Amino acid sequence: MITVKQEIDRLYNLSQDPKWCRYNMSSEAPYYYDLCSVEDKTISLDEFYKLFPYYNPDINSEYWKQQQKKWEDIWKEKY
Repeated sequence: MITVKQEIDRLYNLSQDPKWCRYNMSSEAPYYYDLCSVEDKTISLDEFYKLFPYYNPDINSEYWKQQQKKWEDIWKEKY
């Protein structure tokens, strides 16, 4: 299981790679800063996703199901 600290290190190492596009790093910046804001860096990424559900890559998570329902409701209202 990957910890927050390992994910921070992975992103930092990517940023040091000259082949890594600056756009990619700038798009990852909010994710990186939220990872850094966690006090206990030994928690797993699953625990991190509970704190910050919008970063959860699992599109079947409860958060993303709620978001999809909101988008569908907005779509139905406008069209």
